[in-house]
Parts: sequence; structure tokens; C-alpha cells
Amino acid sequence: MADRVKDSIDIKGTSEEILEVAADYAKYPEWQDQVKKVEVLETDEDGYGTVVYYEVDAVLKKLSYTLEYDYTGWPKYFTWKLRGGDVKSLDGRYGFDEFDEVTEVTYEISVDPGFKIPSMLRRQGEKQIVSTALKGLKKRVESG
Repeated sequence: MADRVKDSIDIKGTSEEILEVAADYAKYPEWQDQVKKVEVLETDEDGYGTVVYYEVDAVLKKLSYTLEYDYTGWPKYFTWKLRGGDVKSLDGRYGFDEFDEVTEVTYEISVDPGFKIPSMLRRQGEKQIVSTALKGLKKRVESG
């Protein structure tokens, strides 16, 4: 069972503004350096991706996988889980706690790559994924 890694950041904007960026998967390669290719395979009635294919550079190895997104927790959160790919398991969650002009965004992820990685390197990698995602999201939302 994979451990969960979780972190938060304050972003100037509403949860709706943040969702518009966070759920615009096709544009991830523009602001997430490790994401090399994205294909939205299925969408819901609002146009949000529900099945999305990714190719990422995970430093030690290039990976591809497909995630399935669930927005039933919106506007408080949305989640994703692995549908298939080069990793054994991958699930996560973006949470939104809106205040006056700022929304606290929490990113939580659990990854089991399915291949041996020293635990210290694995933990550093997971923390880097979370930190990079939150900082990139903040910069993208706040820059308009």
C-alpha cells in the first residue's frame, strides 16, 4: 500500500477559477514541466475531462498512464484514480477551502510505481510532485 503525500498552498482566486486551470488537462504541458503529453479521452456534460491519458518524465523513467476523474465532491474537492498504465497504483485529490480573496488548495497523492525505488528517493519524488503541482497551479492561476 502506498503512503499518501499531502501539502497545501494559498492561491488568490476562487475555487471556480482554480478548477478551470486544474481541470484544463490538455494545457498541463505548458506549466507542468514533467508532463510531456496529455490526451483528454472522455469528458462530462460540463466539458471537464473524466478520462485523461498522460505521458510524464518521472526523472528515473518515462511513464504513461490514464487517470479517471470524479467531480462529485465539487466544489470542495475532486479526485482521480488510475485506470491503467505504467504504474501499479495512482490516486489523488485536489481540495478547495475558500476564504475572502484566497483559496487554500490541498493536493494529496498516493503512488505505487510498481518497481523498486529506494524509499528515501521515492518519498522525495512524491513530495516534489506535490510541491511542483501546487506552485505551478498557483503561478498559472494568479498570472491569469
